[in-house]
Amino acid sequence: MMAKRIILIMALAALLGATATEAVTPGKGKKGRKYFRQSYYVANLENDKLAVYEEYGYPVHRLREYAYGEITETWTYYEDGVEFVFDQNSNLLRSKTFSPENRRERIDRFPGY
Repeated sequence: MMAKRIILIMALAALLGATATEAVTPGKGKKGRKYFRQSYYVANLENDKLAVYEEYGYPVHRLREYAYGEITETWTYYEDGVEFVFDQNSNLLRSKTFSPENRRERIDRFPGY
């Protein structure tokens, strides 16, 4: 009888442990897939892209272009007023600064649109 209780307790502990790990596993649901893609993207950054990511954070505004046999990727940070252009090897080609844009202020100024 004592052996049955021990087996039952161990089985319950294993089930609870399995459900607890599944709850925090990325990739479950829409947000989980989003966070998984972002973390996978960041894990593969290198060279200048990694340095820019560490300073400014995740690039919400990314544009990847293929033109004239070359791939370039543009990261724009509107709140900081800076734009970076990288080549296909993650090396910084050029950067430019512009007047930062407070998008929330613009939305509040024109409600209803």
